[in-house]
Amino acid sequence: MAPAEGAECRWVAMAASRLELNLVRLLCRCEAMAAEKRDPDEWRLEKYVGALEDMLQALKAQASKPASEVINEYSRKVDFLKGMLQAEKLTSSSEKALANQFLAPGRVPTTARERVPATKTVHLQSRARYTSEMRSELLGTETEDEMSQD
Repeated sequence: MAPAEGAECRWVAMAASRLELNLVRLLCRCEAMAAEKRDPDEWRLEKYVGALEDMLQALKAQASKPASEVINEYSRKVDFLKGMLQAEKLTSSSEKALANQFLAPGRVPTTARERVPATKTVHLQSRARYTSEMRSELLGTETEDEMSQD
């Protein structure tokens, strides 16, 4: 484990199981990937979110599972990431923006260093990106991303 990775997910030191620790580490990584600018052909985040869903189901089935509030927060964050990936697949920017409005980001920071939950930050970034895309579609202008591809 890299030192930064351990410091990032420090609050899980009291995790009841290895499964929960791995779930939180992967959740931290997925939130970081979602916040980055990704290539449209990038497949890893989608696979990681699928793995998060499987890990969450296994965690719910464990005898020594964490408190229901903790599991609900994990579920909320995984559902947010899944919804965000589905919204990115929509064709028009107005559909993406509408789908983004219905996503519910996590309420609690995933790591000890965060002041604002990473999912909330990702939510705001994607909303701004979709708004910019809608504006450029309406005005017929190119965005910075489209100009850099030319």
